[in-house]
Amino acid sequence: MDRKVFLKKLLQTGAVCCGARWSQALARGIKHPPSPEGTVGSGWIADLEHRMVKGSESPGWVKSEKAEFWIKALMDHMDGMLDPETKIRLMKACGRSCYLRAFGVAGDETSTQEDLERYLKALEQNGYVLTRSGDTVSFTFSWGRDHQNPWGLIIRDGYCMCPLVESGPPGLSPTFCYCSTGYVAETFRRITGKPVEVDLVETLKTGGKDCVFRIRITGV
Repeated sequence: MDRKVFLKKLLQTGAVCCGARWSQALARGIKHPPSPEGTVGSGWIADLEHRMVKGSESPGWVKSEKAEFWIKALMDHMDGMLDPETKIRLMKACGRSCYLRAFGVAGDETSTQEDLERYLKALEQNGYVLTRSGDTVSFTFSWGRDHQNPWGLIIRDGYCMCPLVESGPPGLSPTFCYCSTGYVAETFRRITGKPVEVDLVETLKTGGKDCVFRIRITGV
């Protein structure tokens, strides 16, 4: 299923369930909280209830659009309230969660040293330049032209691997791209069975033509 369609269906399902639970609560006659000071009666509560119920009936694309702009507001607040290190750590954690949600938690099997060496050799055979320093191997990784969306668009033409960035919202903070560093780190950690650190080099949101990362694998 296309990622945007999946996202819209997910949002639609969640909002419908939320609206249904609210409606059930109303049907059971749960009492309203007291009106705020300075208000008369509970008309404002009835209006809020009406808006919430109607909101749960809105089309999936409306929910998706609202979610995208909520994400933008969240990122703007993070930029204004958090220090750079905290923001990066938070987004890396989100990226790792995204990977785990897509592929699940790693099984009991672990990569052997022979598996690791074969993988590193395969990277070199595919054009990656590996730099070795002690027990650390580092190289530059990018999504490249091999990654396309269902319509044939490629990264260097402006297609983003993340569905939230691909379609909007406009003005989304480049801080969001640190989510990808967590995703990429977990990808290589899962393959190699070794500690992996990832630095963000450039992304589409930072004005680049590709999403480029510097990978460091330790304990090699």
